[in-house]
Amino acid sequence: MPKSRHVPERSCVACGNKMPKAKLIRVVRASEGSIIVDTTGRESGRGAYLCHLPECWEKALTKGPLQRSFKQDLSTKDLEPVRTYYEENLASQATAQ
Repeated sequence: MPKSRHVPERSCVACGNKMPKAKLIRVVRASEGSIIVDTTGRESGRGAYLCHLPECWEKALTKGPLQRSFKQDLSTKDLEPVRTYYEENLASQATAQ
């Protein structure tokens, strides 16, 4: 009988649901302080995970879960790459439903 492989799990910072790491999107605060969306999951820096639900992204951009996760205040300019990724990739899903 083959061994079952360990599947790493992470929690969404907005809703708190645990899911396999591959089903979440990683947002990274790089060492120089910039915030980027890490689609590969391999960028260096402090990471926070968000699920694919548009509600979680809206909450993360407005209510502050990313700020708590990164332990720093984030301006709207800092969050612009995250907002752009959301609008280009996930906001269309919200309107389609």
